[in-house]
Amino acid sequence: MTKKLILHLGGNIRRADKAIALANANPDALILISSEGGDAVQYYLDRGISENRVFNDTMAWDTVTNFTATYKRIRQVFKPEVLYVVTDGFHMKRSMRVADAVYSLSDVKLVPSISSPVDRKEKPSYVKDDTIRAWVWKLLGILLYWKDVRERRMAEYGIGYPKR
Repeated sequence: MTKKLILHLGGNIRRADKAIALANANPDALILISSEGGDAVQYYLDRGISENRVFNDTMAWDTVTNFTATYKRIRQVFKPEVLYVVTDGFHMKRSMRVADAVYSLSDVKLVPSISSPVDRKEKPSYVKDDTIRAWVWKLLGILLYWKDVRERRMAEYGIGYPKR
């Protein structure tokens, strides 16, 4: 039996609903919610997902840390062969580039799972910046967050320094 993990990149209910649909289609899969805060587990429980299948991780504060902050836990605790990456369509390109960097040279198969259609294009600079950050983390173990990137994202999305 293939070990499957659904990684729900926090953000909105559509992503949770997609993760639930995947969980229902793959009854052996577990779900890890990666977000900056809150506890979305109850949403899953209220929709019939067993509490022994859904886990919450609040260590991430952006797309790169959705993967880097959960990497050790995913590899050592969940040990998946297949990792479903659940996010919105506009966010999938960046998410998969980061996932490809973080999980490079691993035996984990990454499967993009879009929760909503592509309704807008993500800024190419976000894709580029986060891809570079993910590769630096993978190769050097250093998590970069350039000042200009923080300032741009704070102005546009309210994303700044981690809240830790």
